[in-house]
Amino acid sequence: MKKIFLSIAALATLGMSSCTKFLEVNSPSTLTEEVMYSSESEAYRAILGVYAVLGHNRLYGQQTSLYYGYNNDIEFGTTSATPEDTRRGLWDYTATPSNSEMEGFNYMYIAINRANECITGIENSPLFINSDPTQPSMIRHLYGEAKAIRALMYLELTRNWGDVPFLTRETRFDDNFYPGATNRDTIQAHVIEDLIEVEPTMYYASELTEKVERLNRGAVQGLIARLALTRGGWSLRPDLNNPSAPGQMYRPADYLKYYQIAADYSRKLIESGRHTLASSFREVFYNQCQEIYPGNDDMLYEVAMALNYNSAVGHNIGVRIEKNSFSIYGFSNVYYNVTLPFMYSFAQGDVRRDISCVPYMWQWNEETGRLEQEPADPVRRVCVGKWSKLDMKTPQGYNGEYNTGINWPIIRYADVLLMFAEAENELKGAPTDSARMALKEVRKRAFPADLHATMVDEYVDGLTDHDTFFDALVNERAWEFAGESIRKYDLIRWNLLREKLIELKQNLFDMGIQSRNPSGGGKYANVPNYIYYKKNSDGTLDIKGLDQNMTSTPTGYTRYQWCGRMVETQNGEFILKKEYNYYYRDVVLNQDPMVYLYPIHKDVIAESMGSLKNYYGK
Repeated sequence: MKKIFLSIAALATLGMSSCTKFLEVNSPSTLTEEVMYSSESEAYRAILGVYAVLGHNRLYGQQTSLYYGYNNDIEFGTTSATPEDTRRGLWDYTATPSNSEMEGFNYMYIAINRANECITGIENSPLFINSDPTQPSMIRHLYGEAKAIRALMYLELTRNWGDVPFLTRETRFDDNFYPGATNRDTIQAHVIEDLIEVEPTMYYASELTEKVERLNRGAVQGLIARLALTRGGWSLRPDLNNPSAPGQMYRPADYLKYYQIAADYSRKLIESGRHTLASSFREVFYNQCQEIYPGNDDMLYEVAMALNYNSAVGHNIGVRIEKNSFSIYGFSNVYYNVTLPFMYSFAQGDVRRDISCVPYMWQWNEETGRLEQEPADPVRRVCVGKWSKLDMKTPQGYNGEYNTGINWPIIRYADVLLMFAEAENELKGAPTDSARMALKEVRKRAFPADLHATMVDEYVDGLTDHDTFFDALVNERAWEFAGESIRKYDLIRWNLLREKLIELKQNLFDMGIQSRNPSGGGKYANVPNYIYYKKNSDGTLDIKGLDQNMTSTPTGYTRYQWCGRMVETQNGEFILKKEYNYYYRDVVLNQDPMVYLYPIHKDVIAESMGSLKNYYGK
């Protein structure tokens, strides 16, 4: 699909530079509806015009994928960008209606409008009208894709902005261009029903030429579960009588209905046997860099990107490569990192840690004429190692920067397994055997076979009640999905975001203090103040002391301060490093409820003619 996507995206983008206003009409084609939907091939072209929007820099090319899901207790975005009301404001929860990085809102509606055009066109097509409504067919699959894209956009809108305008058909010139906001419960319930309707007549990824680069039946089953858990979870609701108030966290009274839907559709995918966790954890993401897309493995749907056209994956997130003018891999200006308390939360033997938490970066050595590893800054540069430009099928060249073409993952089978386990536990009030089996399946891939008896079977079988099993799932989802912009939204729907950020801040301080004084005890007494490294002959690092507080430097190694950097001195006393105090501000965390939702941009508010307003004091 990459080559097709590239050509379609290039054409689609021609008309997008001036189409940034809220709800602006934007047709994916100049062809008439009668021609566009007269054949499956033309309808497919129309759908590609919708997909083209998803890869835009304002959506999953960068902004929606990497800006909106940070910061949380495991993922830490840092930047020196100024002024503050840019992505900094998104990450420290202080965004104002003037924030310059919220264009994603508009592009989501461009995608919705294009999807609505496709939905209307297909519904009026004789191909669709004459097709069997009970059996999969390409025209019904295309119809399902359009509804799935629309549902995905409304999921992004409601979990980032709350109540938003809800449009279920394309914008027409005789429409009311100033719709008000619709309650997010109504929006989410509607798109869930949409997906339940279209799911039976869609094809699984293995039945499509493009595999997981198109929305498919398995991905839709997983998306139903994700939407249902969001609909049944907690979220911040406004005080409609007092827009300056922070609002309150609220969970709908009918939440168990949606946990049942999540259980049913995740179970449906599991029992279909269409997907497994056959690939190693490392291979899942290596395949993305290599442009390998199995149709029956972990990945269910990933947004197609094109080399030298879009995607910041590998550049803004991934393994850091210092800027240089020599390496064919270019450089990676990574500013998405993981927190050290998260790194040290993994159990010994969990293979996911060294993939998700990379304590080094690559730097060009002019003497040896190659890239070599150097220890990372533990405060700002412990990177998410799932993606790397060094793994790319086609390196970008010396000046390679953005536009890596590495796809963005939307949903994986591992997510479906853990959502099923969560829903079962909530519905039954305790973990069922099937819930335990789902959790075990995820952990089996995370640990070598000789540890399965203890770290899989014994560990999971020991989770006998609702609360311990839920706590285990909270941790498991962190270990499994680090860097994939899932964690923040999980914490929100569990009503744990504020609690976990406060806990993180204390853990960061404790880690810094205790690592400097291991004899003083505490839960971080064994994490290292220093690590020790030397270069191997191939330029990689041999690191000692990463998992223990060594008291002396081994022969031939260089000492490098590690966890002790979490704190610094001020007026003779230890305080938390300024970067953490900046991004995890007390003024934000002390709010109860914590205001995590973004305000609608002031230009959208102004253009709404009074139909929209901002709440939560913004």
